[in-house]
Amino acid sequence: MATRDDVAHLAGVSPSTVSYAISGRRTISDATKAKVLAAMRELNYTPDAFAQGLAGARRGILALHFPTNVDGYSSTEFEYVTAAMERARTLGYHMLLWSNPMTDVMGLESLVGQKLVAGVLMMEVAINDLRFGVLRRAKVPFASIGRPDDSDDVSYVDNDFAEAGRIAVEYLAGLGHSSIMYINVSEEDQQAGNGPAIRTARAISDAAREYGVQMQEVPVENNARGGREALDAYLKMDLRPTAVVALKEFATAGFVNAAVMASLRIPEDLSVIALGVGDRSAEMVAPALTTVAPSGEQISHAAVDALVQQIEGRTTGVVQKLIAPIMSVRESSGPAPQ
Repeated sequence: MATRDDVAHLAGVSPSTVSYAISGRRTISDATKAKVLAAMRELNYTPDAFAQGLAGARRGILALHFPTNVDGYSSTEFEYVTAAMERARTLGYHMLLWSNPMTDVMGLESLVGQKLVAGVLMMEVAINDLRFGVLRRAKVPFASIGRPDDSDDVSYVDNDFAEAGRIAVEYLAGLGHSSIMYINVSEEDQQAGNGPAIRTARAISDAAREYGVQMQEVPVENNARGGREALDAYLKMDLRPTAVVALKEFATAGFVNAAVMASLRIPEDLSVIALGVGDRSAEMVAPALTTVAPSGEQISHAAVDALVQQIEGRTTGVVQKLIAPIMSVRESSGPAPQ
C-alpha cells in the first residue's frame, strides 16, 4: 500500500505538504495541491483517518457521542449532528458518530483509552452526567452541546431553554391566554436529570407566575403515543387551558395530530408552541408549528469550534455559550378564544 511518503516523493514535495493538502490546515498553491492530488490518484492512496488518530495527528478523529434513544432520532436532532459533522470536516477533522447509551461509561472509557480520537463532543447532556468524569480522568479534550450543573470546567454551547420558556409564556400572555399546559418529558427522564426539561419547566413556571398565567404540567414519553396521552389528559381537565407549550418534537406532533382528530381547531380553540424544534420539523406538522428555538447549526458549529480550539491549544480557558432562541410565529398560535 502506498504511504504519505510515497505520495510526497512522486509529487516532489515534503510529507508535511501532503498532509496540508489533505487537511487544508495550511494554504498551499493550487499548482502544488494539483501535483499532490495527481500523485494520490496515481498511487491509489487514501489517507487512513484511524492511523492519523493513532499517530496523535492534530488533524484526526473527533467522536460525537449521541446516545441511542428508544424513540428514535428526530429531524431536529439530526440537524445538529449534520451541522457538527460539516463543521468538523471544514476544520480538517473526521467525525465518528458514537451512539452507545449514555450509561455505557465503560464503553466511553474504552473509546478514549484506545487513543483513537483527538476529542469528544457530547449531546443529550444530563444535569448530573457521568460522562464528564470519565473524560476528565482520561484528560482528553471534550466539549458538549448542552451542559451539566457542574460545568465550571466544561466547554459547552447550549440552547437557552430558560429564555425560550419565558419567551413562549410572554408571547401567549400578550395574546390574552391566561392558562397553559406544558407537555414535559416523562417523569423517568426528569429523574434521570434531563437538563433541558428541568430548566425549561422552571422557566415556564416562573414566567407564568410573573404574568399571572395558570400552568398545568403533563409529563409524557417523547413519542406519538405520549402526544395522544397528553391530549387525553387535556380533555379530562375541568378547566382546559387555551394554550399548550411542548418541549419534545415527537410528543408535540402526536398531540397536534390527536387534537385535530378530536375536532379541536388550532389555533382557534387551542394555541400550540413547540420549544427547541427546528424549522424543517415545524413545517412538517399541520398546522405548521410556532416555535421558539435557536439555530441548531450555530450551536453545533460553536461547539465543534470550542473542541478544536482545545485540541489545537488555541485556548487557555473554557468556552461557555448560551445561544438565544428565536420565535418563529406560524399557523399553530393565535389569540385566546373569547
